[in-house]
Amino acid sequence: MSLARRRLILGCAAAAASAAAVPIWAHASSDTWPSKTIVILVPFPAGGSADLSARLLAERLKTVLGRPVVVENKPGAGGNLAAAEAARAQGDGHTLFIGTNGTQTINQSLYRHLSYDPVADFAAIGMMWSAPHLVVVHPAIPTRSLDSFIAYARARSGELSYGSSGIGSSIHLFGEMFKARTGIDMVHVPYRGQAQALEDLIGGRIAAMFPIVPDVIAATRADQVRALALAANSASAILPDVPLMPQLGYPDLIASAWVALYAPAPTPASIVGRLRAQLDALLASYAFVERMKQLGIEVERGGLDEFLAFAQQERARWAKLIQSLKLQLE
Repeated sequence: MSLARRRLILGCAAAAASAAAVPIWAHASSDTWPSKTIVILVPFPAGGSADLSARLLAERLKTVLGRPVVVENKPGAGGNLAAAEAARAQGDGHTLFIGTNGTQTINQSLYRHLSYDPVADFAAIGMMWSAPHLVVVHPAIPTRSLDSFIAYARARSGELSYGSSGIGSSIHLFGEMFKARTGIDMVHVPYRGQAQALEDLIGGRIAAMFPIVPDVIAATRADQVRALALAANSASAILPDVPLMPQLGYPDLIASAWVALYAPAPTPASIVGRLRAQLDALLASYAFVERMKQLGIEVERGGLDEFLAFAQQERARWAKLIQSLKLQLE
């Protein structure tokens, strides 16, 4: 066999071996996608606002793409179980993830061992919605303004308690931020979910909470809890009578929880682009906006670069607070 022919054969073999070593999903493109069922992983139980958002997106993708789209709820470990599964999934556009401010910003500093990288392991498609935190109290608390509640709490240092959906949740962290900024001392009572905390607030077993709007909109409208302040820079069309923190002299007490759509990092840019277009169309639809309003959520559309910069700022902000509290979970 000639040297030239031997080199040709070896070259072809090397090329074939190299091609075989490349994961099959690396060849995925928007021309062949989707080729099977799309799975949307949600890090919460069914029934919540993040879950509903995922299901509305699933309906749209199914209609537009002509393939089955299913929502899988994977709660646990502050969202880390679902996030880790999504991070390990094939980047072929058939696995999507409903990321949150918890999974993508807070948990990186909160957990000692995180089995995924919230930045490197994901391709951000875009934010779906955000909702500001509130200061709410039981109606029996004899205060009708934020200042009077702060004075009331200071006079009863260490006697009042506030509930959260768990240690390290944004409800807990905003509560601690509020305490530090206002100089009050309240006892934190962590629950195994927001619903249990709200039930005890309505029942008068705790004095206050720092939830996001959709968690307490029904209870607020029914006068089961009293909203004293909204941790946002702009007025809410859903709770227009609740004053804003900056108006009350606390411009730095701004906090929100948010939900965004992600794909595993290796997902081709062409597929991510198609998904982003469908997400934008969903967020612009009247049906989606109105359904979110019913839940107490105002949909805000923005650019991807703006969202990525916001997420990075959030990551640094929560890391600083978590370090100051010396919080660490396994």
